[in-house]
Amino acid sequence: MKKFILLLGSAALFLSACSNAESELNDFYDEFTGSLGEEQGLAELNEQYNELEGTKAALQEELNNADIEEINSISDELQTNTKERLELLEEERTLIADSNEAFEDAREAAEDISNEEYKKEADSLVAAMNARFDAHETMTDTYTEALEAEQMLFEYLGKTEITQDTVDEHLNKIAEYSEPINEASESFAAETEKINRLKGEIEQILENN
Repeated sequence: MKKFILLLGSAALFLSACSNAESELNDFYDEFTGSLGEEQGLAELNEQYNELEGTKAALQEELNNADIEEINSISDELQTNTKERLELLEEERTLIADSNEAFEDAREAAEDISNEEYKKEADSLVAAMNARFDAHETMTDTYTEALEAEQMLFEYLGKTEITQDTVDEHLNKIAEYSEPINEASESFAAETEKINRLKGEIEQILENN
């Protein structure tokens, strides 16, 4: 009889350990998803940014057949457009910074996970989130530098005398940012995809237990 009681007790301890491990993983998941809530405005910001990019493209098209007075006028519109895009980038930077700060609670929760398998999943997600935050910083820094280079061109187009050689110099400077922007954007997208995969794996674990 005593042996039977000991076996029951061991089973209870095992079940308690499983329940505790799942609770720890769930706590991590809640902190993780809570940090993502800080990014809810990203889609709207991207939509506004793309609209401004469309306006910029239309204005640049108008430059092709414009005289100097018209170029000066379009220059003012392009400078305003660029300033608005820079402001949107700063808003996006703030959203991601807030998400990063909120994610600190998830980093701490990951440290408290006792189950080795669950901790491995959480640590992988933490690493992917950290890489995504770094990629976003690189991406927005590069975008900002590129927009500042565009702004220098548009300010030049506001002058009464402009030359094609100087315009070309500005255009070549802007072109230098194309590859770094693409690389940073691809890195950000890749880490985001990895995070979505890991998020799904953790959700599957929590659903099955």
